[in-house]
Amino acid sequence: MSENTMPPKPEDMGEHLDEEIKETVQDWAENPEGSRFEDLDERIDEKLRRRIASWVGVEEDADWKTIGAKMDASTREAIGRWVGAEPDADWATISSRMEGRIRRGIARLVRAAPAQPAAETAQEADASWTDIGTKFERDVRGWIGEIVGAGEQADWKTIGDQLLDQVRAAFDKVARSTRKREEAEAPGQVTRIPIEGEEDRPPAVTDEKPVEPES
Repeated sequence: MSENTMPPKPEDMGEHLDEEIKETVQDWAENPEGSRFEDLDERIDEKLRRRIASWVGVEEDADWKTIGAKMDASTREAIGRWVGAEPDADWATISSRMEGRIRRGIARLVRAAPAQPAAETAQEADASWTDIGTKFERDVRGWIGEIVGAGEQADWKTIGDQLLDQVRAAFDKVARSTRKREEAEAPGQVTRIPIEGEEDRPPAVTDEKPVEPES
């Protein structure tokens, strides 16, 4: 494969195609006879089609449908090889293999096993998404159950009741502590403090009968 047909890195393809377009426009502008925009479109289409055709490995005069089919086949073969599918596998088979690969990876991560083990003569069974979800839920429930003191095998209702009791006990403890503090800070019995010189004050009125003034 020559340098011109060597496909660049995917991140560099856009830059190469931009250069192809610039060169085509410059050639068209320098040609006095090339004044039709339709002609410019055709030139750009042909230049890009030939370049991409050389990158994907088809004839340079191939049409876009042939180029697209080759690109699809190459991409499908590469992804199929990555997931362990046959070279001629279709997208449905590749998607199924990819889903199985991801599912097996997550199953190993959470240590999930199939609910029904395969027979001895059959192929080893894989954990389903239901098995993975059940294992994950059981692990989370056991972890929370240990934290709240309900036990690893407790169900969600038992965990919820235990957590509610702990919250209620904590609230009652705070309420009792607050009540004791308020009682300790309450004022005691009021004691009358005598004021100095109070005995020199005039006697208080003890009779409702008016007193006649002295003549």
